[in-house]
Amino acid sequence: MSFTAHWLAVEGVQPSIPQNPTTGEARAGELVPKGPGANPSLAALAGNDNVAFKPLVKHVLSKELILFFDKIRAAILDDDPDPEVVSLRASAFASVRADPGLHQLVPYFVQFISEKVTHSLNNTFVLRQMMELATAMINNPSLFINPYVTALVPPVLTCLVGRNLGPEPANNLQEQYQLRDHAASLIGQISKKYAESSMQLRPRLTRTCLKYFLDPSRTLGEHYGAINGLSTIGGPEVIRSILLPNVKPFEYVLTKAINEHGEADENVRMVIAALVKAITAIGDSDIYLANGMNGIQDSEGTEIEEYLGPVVGKRIALLNDHRLNKAILESKEKNGTK
Repeated sequence: MSFTAHWLAVEGVQPSIPQNPTTGEARAGELVPKGPGANPSLAALAGNDNVAFKPLVKHVLSKELILFFDKIRAAILDDDPDPEVVSLRASAFASVRADPGLHQLVPYFVQFISEKVTHSLNNTFVLRQMMELATAMINNPSLFINPYVTALVPPVLTCLVGRNLGPEPANNLQEQYQLRDHAASLIGQISKKYAESSMQLRPRLTRTCLKYFLDPSRTLGEHYGAINGLSTIGGPEVIRSILLPNVKPFEYVLTKAINEHGEADENVRMVIAALVKAITAIGDSDIYLANGMNGIQDSEGTEIEEYLGPVVGKRIALLNDHRLNKAILESKEKNGTK
């Protein structure tokens, strides 16, 4: 018996020598069945009788599911104000929300939402319908959405912090802000429901919203979405630790917008209202409008205004909510803000 040595590969390339298989032989080997039942003799020795190979078959939806999917799409995209059509839309969402047999349609619905949001940024009706559809899917207790969360989040974020939502010029800003409110509620629901299955989901969403909030080049609509997103994703804790320390630097954006458009501008009012709403959420107390009724100290208002800035801080101080003021000042000390 004798042994000979030869190179199997040189720098990743197999040399053409008699000891190595040819390219044709290697390709033929790839076609040989593999697996526990590939060799009938070995399968018999292993006790696997009647071993049969089944090729991978592409999954095909039933005609009933295809028809259901088409009907749902047609119903929710019909913007006819006729009461019968409105009722049909509501029934479509109710069906997605409650039907237990829609597992196979989940990836198709997610893809449908993504495509419609991408190609309908100038149509607030379609965007709103997509958020309604996503909400219905998440609220269906029979659907397993976890594997598709990463694909569902981008279209929701687009409706939350998208730069241009709806037609240009904007005919109805209220519709755009309602869309952002819905997206904020939905992104908060997603972050809470799927936080355990995706540990990085909530931190990533928080960082995304914070990035938009701190970017002075963003529009007021984007800032509005980012503020509401931070509030719904992280709740009071995120407001205390992340939002409050950045309110005063954000006053640069507000002051610039007020100087350019006036304090009565709807975009300015909506952003200020969003900030006040988010901040008051950490107080968890009733608001009294009369000085002294809630234990207000004269120095509190001054401290609040110095911490949050004149635009937002003044409005918070005027609420005369001692518990809220105390929560804000305690978070200031905890964050080490001067």
